[in-house]
Amino acid sequence: MAQFKLSSAQVPEDIYWLYELVGLERFLKIIDTAGGEFLYFPKRSTLERDLRREAILREFDGTNLRQLARKYGLSERHVRSILQKEGPHKTS
Repeated sequence: MAQFKLSSAQVPEDIYWLYELVGLERFLKIIDTAGGEFLYFPKRSTLERDLRREAILREFDGTNLRQLARKYGLSERHVRSILQKEGPHKTS
């Protein structure tokens, strides 16, 4: 199959941000690998959610719920919910 010299002029406007982020060579590799697919990119916070939960469970000592909420940018209620889903814990 013939190969053509592609440039930024052929990059669709709605994914131009990706081209700018990774450059033409990497962009073409992505297109060759996933072209025609519908891709969903989760937020970073979604990817980090399990790690944050594990850290809260590891760091909770029965008295530091408020500090953990501040540290991880969550409400105390949310931290308490995480702790309760993992079994019996002391939540102050």
